[in-house]
Amino acid sequence: MKVFAKRGLSPVVATALLVSITLILAVIIFFWAREFIGESINKAGSAIENSCELVDYAVEARGGQLFVTNMGTVPIYALEMRVSGLGEVKSIGKTGATIANGQSANWTLPSQATIGDVIITVPILLGETTTEQVAHVCDADYGRETTYLN
Repeated sequence: MKVFAKRGLSPVVATALLVSITLILAVIIFFWAREFIGESINKAGSAIENSCELVDYAVEARGGQLFVTNMGTVPIYALEMRVSGLGEVKSIGKTGATIANGQSANWTLPSQATIGDVIITVPILLGETTTEQVAHVCDADYGRETTYLN
């Protein structure tokens, strides 16, 4: 009868296996964590939040229409419309079409808005990531209020 000696892995093979397993785990964790970390949105070479500060526009709601004039240096991609009433603010829709610098536009107000309501408009800007264009809603601090008149 022949007795076989037990042989282990050589240290070089064991080290190569440990390094490759570590690299594979690092790649898996990287792609998993990438889903949770938002990609930064830029406009004109800086963070889009800085562009929100440059937005300047006038808004008026009357006769079932929302009238907007862009007086700032940043094009407004759209406006989010909100109604303030009974201690709460609720979203009632968004406008369409970009308003370039110095231009005016108007839209029909949604049916949820009634005469006497305070309409709050919050600017939406179009920014860029490394792969696509993305709409960014500015903070409510940059919004404008107007009372819906007949």
